Amino acid sequence: MPSPTILTRLFDLSPAEARLAAALASGDSLGVAATNANITYRTASTYLGRIFDKTGTHHQAQLVALLKGAYVPVAPSKGE
Repeated sequence: MPSPTILTRLFDLSPAEARLAAALASGDSLGVAATNANITYRTASTYLGRIFDKTGTHHQAQLVALLKGAYVPVAPSKGE
């Protein structure tokens, strides 16, 4: 899954939005992601709306599909 740092750079998400987006892309529900981030469901829902705006998505499933496509594994260098 893409890291929050990558999501921040790709979509101009705030760090909190990026952490939430990464949790959703990893399979967490919005409620679980909110609990794990120590934020209310309402705050998570607000963040999700901002994430939708910034990514051009409209549904959580659409967002997750986009984020899974945003993941680009980095091959190790020859020296590693």
